[in-house]
Amino acid sequence: MANNFNYDDLRSLKARIGVGISRSIIILVQISAVALSVGGIALVATSHVLGWLLVGFSALPMMLIEWKKGELDRLPVTKKDSDRNTIHGVAEAALLGRLKPQDSGKSLALAAVQTKSGMFLARRLGISAQFLSDLVPDDVKVSDLAWDFAFGLRSRLGVEYVNGGMVIAGLVRQVDQIDQILAQFGLEQDDIIKALEWQIRSERLAEKFSRKFNGGGLGRDLSFGYTPYLSRFGQNITNNVLSQGGVLRVELEAHQQILDMMISQLSGGGRQNVALIGAAGSGKTAIVEAFSELIMENSPKIPSNLKYRQVVMLDAAALVSAAPGRGELEQLVNILMNEAYRAKNIILYLDNAQLFFQEGVGSVDISSLLIPILEAGRLRMILAVGEQEFLQISQRNTGILNALNRISVQPANQEETIRILQDKLVLFEYQKKVHYMFQAIEEAYSLSQRYIHELAMPGRALKLLESAGDYADNGLVTAKSVQDTIEKTLNIKVGTAKAESEVDTLLNLEQLIHERMIGQERAVRVISDSLRRARAGVRSQTRPIGTFLFLGPTGVGKTELSKALADVYFGGEDRIVRIDLNEFVQPSDVMRLIADPTEFSGSLTAQMMKQPFSVVLLDEIEKAHPQVLTTLLQVLDEGILRDSQNREISFRDSIIIATSNAGADRIREYVERGYKLEQFEQQFTDELIASNQFRPEFLNRFDEIVVFSPLGPPELIQIINLMINSVNKTLSSQKVKVEVEDEAKQLLVSFGYDPRLGARPMRRVVQRAIENTVAKQMLAGQAGPGTTIVITAQQVQEALSSS
Repeated sequence: MANNFNYDDLRSLKARIGVGISRSIIILVQISAVALSVGGIALVATSHVLGWLLVGFSALPMMLIEWKKGELDRLPVTKKDSDRNTIHGVAEAALLGRLKPQDSGKSLALAAVQTKSGMFLARRLGISAQFLSDLVPDDVKVSDLAWDFAFGLRSRLGVEYVNGGMVIAGLVRQVDQIDQILAQFGLEQDDIIKALEWQIRSERLAEKFSRKFNGGGLGRDLSFGYTPYLSRFGQNITNNVLSQGGVLRVELEAHQQILDMMISQLSGGGRQNVALIGAAGSGKTAIVEAFSELIMENSPKIPSNLKYRQVVMLDAAALVSAAPGRGELEQLVNILMNEAYRAKNIILYLDNAQLFFQEGVGSVDISSLLIPILEAGRLRMILAVGEQEFLQISQRNTGILNALNRISVQPANQEETIRILQDKLVLFEYQKKVHYMFQAIEEAYSLSQRYIHELAMPGRALKLLESAGDYADNGLVTAKSVQDTIEKTLNIKVGTAKAESEVDTLLNLEQLIHERMIGQERAVRVISDSLRRARAGVRSQTRPIGTFLFLGPTGVGKTELSKALADVYFGGEDRIVRIDLNEFVQPSDVMRLIADPTEFSGSLTAQMMKQPFSVVLLDEIEKAHPQVLTTLLQVLDEGILRDSQNREISFRDSIIIATSNAGADRIREYVERGYKLEQFEQQFTDELIASNQFRPEFLNRFDEIVVFSPLGPPELIQIINLMINSVNKTLSSQKVKVEVEDEAKQLLVSFGYDPRLGARPMRRVVQRAIENTVAKQMLAGQAGPGTTIVITAQQVQEALSSS
């Protein structure tokens, strides 16, 4: 490719002149032009003959500036067929003017990063001049290979010029182990090309907004009717678009098809209306704004009976507040409809149209007024409504269903969403005075898909990306900024553990849990291991953090381990989503699991929407109906559960623990016969399957099945110690301490342990024997601040014998 560069070509020379006229030179030229003008005018004022000569000379510096802006900075590609595939023929001016007769990899990199596209990559990806200088070999062959790749990329992207960004993409590919290096930035090689596509689209958008938008002028408005009520109660979408100079319209194929259908429906005869049916966030309002801009353009594609029409949005809430009485409201709506009809240039837009078809606070029922208008086509109208809301309206009133021309607005896919995010960032950056990195956009899509459920794409990703602007680091919104937004607004840990305090907790998780519960070392270990895998980033992102089935008798610590885990790592015992499955014994109970939060806040899906980072405790799972267990299979396998509104609710940031007392007597029998857990655990699981208590496909969904052994005297003494520590923690504010003699502890164990109930009765025994005794002594004045109350075996015997 080096042979395809003529350093002395006229286009190369002009490019070097353009680059040589730096900003500082332009400032000096402007100052000299002003000085010559002022001096010339002063001489003219004194009738000096040289005055007009100086005024004439002042135009020369300005001609140089205009030459730079008009030609040198925007050198067109060559028209010579022989130079169409040469560097001097098609390289952009800013790059061409910085090239040397024979560039090495490093010098070419230095030239490329000083171009507009090179600076774009530096800002958006972090590929700076220093980054390239440190990595790119100082070799002419590297330069040749980079140019070869850049020319191929030019054809692939369908552009005229080879710009600096394309050269950078070619240089990067010549670096050894570049995939591993880019991975440290959260990038792949193809991301550089995606960023270049973004940069090219950004330039086209800037060019569009630099052109003055012609919306028909004042004559357009004066040629139609007077609309005082619509001006007061409606929002003129068209005027908003015109005042902004147009819409940041992302030209998606799906949206273009919808716009074509809208033009066809609203310009033809018959029912001149459109109902945009789609989930919140899918882009219905953006489509209406794009439509309002489209019909303002003087294009032959727009039918004459649609050109220069104004789109006016009616707000149901504003109408209700303006006319609270039922009769008043209908009268106001009727006036608005008539005014729009007489004006001849109005297209009414009803956003959240469901509010216009239902009774109740904050809503309007104008069905009787609207259906005749829709059927007759006397007034052009656009309605936007959610899918579920449209079904509800249709069930109540089939007349609406028959009168509307429905167009489905589907959520954007990943590629479409990324394009929309990139193009909308201009507004966010202006508002928040920040710059968004490419990695932040990719992360916003990924995390919003996982954690934001109330909106569809692209709305959910836009919402997250906008919020991430508040967590910028030195003016840069990075992937970590997006992660911080999720962590701080939803209280979910994403990414990998880096904070020293969290790392320390993870490495010592077993010890911390054992400060709250005794024994069951294997269960504690497998739970701790699953959390460490998750926070180190070495677990599957498409499943829950861990799924466990705890089997064993009542009172051996199954639920206590769940509480301890929630307290130690997830932020408190309230971070448990608990479902008692002994209440889900009918097939119809499946609906209670997946109910909409507005209908039943206690459903599993409703609780997970509020608290996705938590311990999910499914108690007494053996008592649930088989259809309930079948519903839970998807949660255990894929980490998602669809609610009654068909929304995907994520369980992928939770630990799921199912508990069961099934086979408790058999476990005790094994232990009493002297078997250790590891000797009979697999055989016991096989027995459960053979007895049809659990299906194999259900048990196979769990990462670990852990059998809890009955507690022996040593563990029970330790549990007593934990309970005494809890009493002392409660009394610490009163400076009172409790000590229990060893013989008294043995007595508490004998009274508090039941083989059928495990350690569960121990809490009641401690309350009666210790807490009651302490309370009586404090009330009687026998114990005050600084006192240590010693509980003896005799006191325990007396307290428990009398109760």
